[in-house]
Amino acid sequence: MSSLPEAAGPRIVHGEIVDLTQVGDDGYEGFCHSGRNHRNGFGGSVLGHALAAAYDTVEPGRDVHSLHGYFLHAVDTRVAAGFDVARVRDGRSYSVRRVDGRQTGRPTFTMTASFKTPQPTAHERLPTLPDDVPGPEGLPDGFADRRPSPIRDNLECRAVPAERGVPASGELARDLWFRFTHPLGDDPVAHRCGLAYLSDVSLAPTAFQRITGPRPRGAVLASLDHAMWFHRPARADEWLLYRQRSRVEADGRTFARGELWTRAGELVASVAQEALMHVPDDPDDVREERETT
Repeated sequence: MSSLPEAAGPRIVHGEIVDLTQVGDDGYEGFCHSGRNHRNGFGGSVLGHALAAAYDTVEPGRDVHSLHGYFLHAVDTRVAAGFDVARVRDGRSYSVRRVDGRQTGRPTFTMTASFKTPQPTAHERLPTLPDDVPGPEGLPDGFADRRPSPIRDNLECRAVPAERGVPASGELARDLWFRFTHPLGDDPVAHRCGLAYLSDVSLAPTAFQRITGPRPRGAVLASLDHAMWFHRPARADEWLLYRQRSRVEADGRTFARGELWTRAGELVASVAQEALMHVPDDPDDVREERETT
């Protein structure tokens, strides 16, 4: 594994999600761990590191309320990934940052994130979680079919039973409960980065619900972009319900939306993601698996 430069600045650590080292002014480096494909960095790990780098340049007390990112190239887990932050705007209440990921001389990721100071709300209008969603206790392990990976070390997952195949509406759905396996303490940045991290674990793969049997050999799934809106604070080390819906699969792409809810029924974040998707009709039509989730 490559080491960080000797002249690197202070470390920025948030729980066990993020471990960055500052390199120069508004430059950061860190190692992103793998996902299902052990050679490529997990998209959620990239998101968490990029968000932490942006946070480090923002006035204390301002929290992220939205982010929009594009995955440009796979991240090599054996090499430190760089994250360069541009201070786009600092207003009285809002700050905007752009984070450009790089590795071995090529771009890997780009993200714009907006932060704001908290403010009182005269009127809140929020949806409520349906009463028929079971809690995580007694539900099956949602990672039972996954190989050992850092994701499984970091997260617990419980799966609400869901139908396979395409319903008449054409919308595929699944609900999963997530929480980090280790306490994240009271660091609010760790919990925001934790939400970004877990938001990329299972959203795009919701499209595979249309397949009633095992995932076909040669199936390819790779995150293209990722958008997230943070509605209110939440702890990522406590159970969160991830409601995921996939409505579109066309032109080699799939699109899905997700919502993160607390056990108390509060909607804390909304997510949208598009992913490259290839499921071969011919089992001999095998491509190299490149998925990031």
